[in-house]
Amino acid sequence: MEKIIDKITIRNLITELNRLTKLYDMGTPEVTDKEWDDLYFSLEELEKKTGIIYPDSPTQSICFGTVSELEKVEHNHPMLSLDKTKSIDELKSFVSQGSEQDWFGMFKMDGLTCSLTYDEKGNLTKAETRGDGLVGENVFFNALVIPSIPKHIPCTETSVIDGEIICDIDTFEKYFSKEYKNPRNFASGSIRQLKSEETAKRGLTFVAWDFISGSAEIDSNSSRLDRLEDWGFTTVPRVSDVETIEDAIEKLDKYRYGYASQYPIDGYVFKFESKKYGEKLGRTDHHFKNAIAYKFYDEEYQTFLKKIDYDVSRNGILTPVAVFEPIEIDGTVVERASLHNLSILDETLGAPYVNQPIWVIKSNMIIPQVVRADKENKDGNNFICTKIACPICKKETEVRVSNSGVEVLYCTNEACEGKLVNRIDHFCGKKGLDIKGISRKTIEKLIDWGWVNGFADIFRLEQHKTEWVSKAGFGEASVGKILSAITSARTSTTFESFISAIGIPLVGRTVSKEIVKYYPTWDAFRAAVGGDWTEFEGFGPEISKAINSFDYKEIDEIVELFISFDETEEDTQTEEKVDTLKDLVFVVTGKMSIVKNRAELTSIIENCGGKVAGSISSKTAYLINNDVNSTTQKNQKAKSLGIPIITEEDALKMCNYNF
Repeated sequence: MEKIIDKITIRNLITELNRLTKLYDMGTPEVTDKEWDDLYFSLEELEKKTGIIYPDSPTQSICFGTVSELEKVEHNHPMLSLDKTKSIDELKSFVSQGSEQDWFGMFKMDGLTCSLTYDEKGNLTKAETRGDGLVGENVFFNALVIPSIPKHIPCTETSVIDGEIICDIDTFEKYFSKEYKNPRNFASGSIRQLKSEETAKRGLTFVAWDFISGSAEIDSNSSRLDRLEDWGFTTVPRVSDVETIEDAIEKLDKYRYGYASQYPIDGYVFKFESKKYGEKLGRTDHHFKNAIAYKFYDEEYQTFLKKIDYDVSRNGILTPVAVFEPIEIDGTVVERASLHNLSILDETLGAPYVNQPIWVIKSNMIIPQVVRADKENKDGNNFICTKIACPICKKETEVRVSNSGVEVLYCTNEACEGKLVNRIDHFCGKKGLDIKGISRKTIEKLIDWGWVNGFADIFRLEQHKTEWVSKAGFGEASVGKILSAITSARTSTTFESFISAIGIPLVGRTVSKEIVKYYPTWDAFRAAVGGDWTEFEGFGPEISKAINSFDYKEIDEIVELFISFDETEEDTQTEEKVDTLKDLVFVVTGKMSIVKNRAELTSIIENCGGKVAGSISSKTAYLINNDVNSTTQKNQKAKSLGIPIITEEDALKMCNYNF
């Protein structure tokens, strides 16, 4: 009770002293200097007694410092990123891994991460930016002038507190929005000023979100943050005592609409309460496993267009790629993003120009994407031409309308090396015949040497063996392995793989599987070309048009001369078991121990009428994983949705597999 009374007295004294100081500064003093001093000394005595010193206390004097450059410093703990998701299901999976462990949700502040260290006497001794997570910059002198950072706390052991340097939105928009893109960039630039006097003018706030070390007797992360509040820190808003993720998000959302109008936030963080449990979970090189960030939008980052490059596809389509000033998004440096086709380029950029301001996101935190641009070219020059010659063969291009109705730039040169490299690379690659040893660089050399001008030439490479082994970077062993892999592909490739390999637009592995179900031989498939493919599940008019308009002349020749399909996977074990797994959806993960690989198990399940999906959903009937008790994300999600986890052997028994 005495401590509570002391805290109330301290707050009242601070409020009164600051009010009196303001009146004094305005030239309208309300009390004598002695009366002000008496209040001040009373406050100072109470602060010494309790160890509680609030940042706005008049006892906290400011000393400005200047440095010539920011010193690089190694952190006393890894300052890693957070694992991120936009999926509610993944959040549920995360919290479910903790079994009976409590968890809480808090705002993800959008500023510059900073770590503070206090010594065993409670004095602030270090302040460091996150940097690359292992090495940051020393911003100690600037931390001293931020009012919300206590200069002294009542700790008796070394204490480390992590948090975010932010700027409130009103201050940013009123004073600094013309100089900086957003409050986050402003906060980052402000804390890194060489003159702390300049930092002091910028209205920065430190919000603590993790008590890294110190107060070891407190295991609850929420309680640890409560202690920081008692010590005068501003801590991140949070919710606990909620039963479901949906409840937590609903509560955070209600708080967010008022709070986010004042301070920048870019998501929520969910974290386990027990510090000890979180430490047991460990970490990856990228993030700790005790917390996960939920991002409710893809954040836009401004940069400036430098040029537009073009990638040439195996079908001759030139895909425009925006090349821009490098920016860091979610921990990685990004400087290129596909614009997909001329229609999207025109819609997004208008008439592009050098140094055009553009805004980039990482769609679903993975794929860089240009979402908008400033189309007003104030200088009226530096325009970038978007109708160019082919960058590979330098021949003429033309604008065509694709099967999906968009404008694309197309190379008209049938002998274009760019087309050829991509066609051969796809044919030999993992989505095709999967010929080991033939990399894209090897293909480029084979074409350059004049040995490969089409698919058939891949199967004639044996005749160049003597010369090939003498080439730099090759030898008897490596060439022998490649030729052996080619021989294997000739005789053991599946029809499904072959259909995917030949490069029909829009026809990959998934579509190939469906084709093979109805037309299991090349002759049957060729006879069907020209018909209506839209009657098949998932086949729209674009796929139908692509299959019917493809030029099969070269493919007919290699089937006749070289390819014999592997029929052994038409397994007699499952011939009489079609539809035994009808309407059941499986997900396969982990290593196989009975069949060769997951692809073979998938084939067996599909031959029994089942379906195999890549991710777990409410439609999933079973997750197949030989490590039933693993803590992988798929296992966690299956458990959270009540989906049975079975072994490979269990699944094969359901297929009446002959072991």
